[in-house]
Amino acid sequence: MEETKFFKKANTTQHAIYILCAIAMIGLGIYLTNHYYAVKYPTGLANQSLCDINSFFNCDIATHSQLSNIAGVPISVFGMMIGIIALFGYMFQSSRFEKTLTLFLSMNFLGCISLFLYSLIALGGICPFCFLYYVFSAGMFFLFFRTCRFGGFDAAYFFSFGAGILIAAAIAFSVTNSKEEKIKKIAPSLIKQFNGLRDLGTTSFESEYRLVSSSEKFTDAPIQITKFSDFECPACKALSEQLHAIEKQYKGKMNIQYFFYPLDHNCNPAINRPLHVNACQATYLSVCLPKKFPAIEKEIFDNQANLSKDFLSNIAKREGVSECFESQATKDKVAKYINEAKPFNVKSTPTFILNGKKIEGVLPVNQLKILLDEVLRQSK
Repeated sequence: MEETKFFKKANTTQHAIYILCAIAMIGLGIYLTNHYYAVKYPTGLANQSLCDINSFFNCDIATHSQLSNIAGVPISVFGMMIGIIALFGYMFQSSRFEKTLTLFLSMNFLGCISLFLYSLIALGGICPFCFLYYVFSAGMFFLFFRTCRFGGFDAAYFFSFGAGILIAAAIAFSVTNSKEEKIKKIAPSLIKQFNGLRDLGTTSFESEYRLVSSSEKFTDAPIQITKFSDFECPACKALSEQLHAIEKQYKGKMNIQYFFYPLDHNCNPAINRPLHVNACQATYLSVCLPKKFPAIEKEIFDNQANLSKDFLSNIAKREGVSECFESQATKDKVAKYINEAKPFNVKSTPTFILNGKKIEGVLPVNQLKILLDEVLRQSK
């Protein structure tokens, strides 16, 4: 029997690091899979992620992306299976297993590099727990390749590994379908939760920053959405895109007003540490352009990864509002809007008030439409 290379040559410390990396990859894969389902298929109205460190390090930025899943299967499932295979490799050491594991670790490492670059370039941010998975994957890859080199693979092990990954993917696909079915049946429970929420009323003044306007007076529309939002918040961007996608369906029946709540200590006294450091500047710019607000909101969110004082100043110059952008009057106006969040106990973004009921985070679009349809029904 051919002797293994890594498992035979590695010292005790290297063995310990290998086991740590494998367990970490499994644990992170499980966490990220659970996070994916919690965000995509929440069971209640409160689904704000705890993984929002700042606008750059944010789990939701990956969860809401197109590459978060393959045909409904969270990609974290594949990462978890690589960790499981690696752990089995340690438990059942053989040269055939080791040789094939080398191939899978190589593919996993290349996949991690691709996803990392996609996050940086396309998404403009990094999922912290994804990044940790990349680190542990790289650690295992380089540790393994100190003694092993790719030299083919064993067909039996290759197809066994592949079958294991496909079985895990099939199970995840079944879970996704199950959750999709539950979403279809969740309407009565969701409506009951919504109706049970305290009616907080409306804001003390109407925002002049409307995203959708069906009537001159905000409260005259059957559907009234007040959105407290931050321009550097990835989940806020997701909610904005979601609302724009469904607004035509509720044309003439919906008003959406925007209230600024930047998670930036430079203008928001409720924030006591640096978080979204360009959010106040983005707010100052948008405040200066009430008539162009929907377009400016979209432009800022579309360029969320590029936000900087210079970027925003250039837009201010282009729009001829540089003086307004820098003025104390603008800062005072922003403070007034931020202060309006207090009666609603806004602690995070996005938070929106739907006909007096507070909802935190981003709901799946089908759940949001269930609530909007119910509000319409109740208004008749």
